[in-house]
Amino acid sequence: MMLSRAKPAVGGAPPQGDKRKKKGKKVPQLEELLAHRDFTGAIALLEFKRHVGEQDEDTDLWIGYCAFHLGDYKRALEEYEALTKQPGCNPDVWVNLACTYFLLGMYTQAEQAGLKGEVCLLD
Repeated sequence: MMLSRAKPAVGGAPPQGDKRKKKGKKVPQLEELLAHRDFTGAIALLEFKRHVGEQDEDTDLWIGYCAFHLGDYKRALEEYEALTKQPGCNPDVWVNLACTYFLLGMYTQAEQAGLKGEVCLLD
């Protein structure tokens, strides 16, 4: 039996739900991803914005937050340490850094970072 290449063997028209056509599909916002606790999606969105150059002033802070909640404490540590080296560092960064140090078992560094955050809050 010969099969014809001119017409499909089964069915007539292609299925309506073609996955290649996603017109009208919107990109989720960061707030939606965080509300659904989709930290992996949030990091992907934030990294994309960072790569394209559309990042906000809190992008690095949110990446650290998401990495922390995913259990990637080393990455959160890198993000928070980079933020502490910037002028006008938010005092919350020191507290987040202290929590990250604590969960990595770096207790003396956690205490020092916590004290720096406390001093920043008192000023």
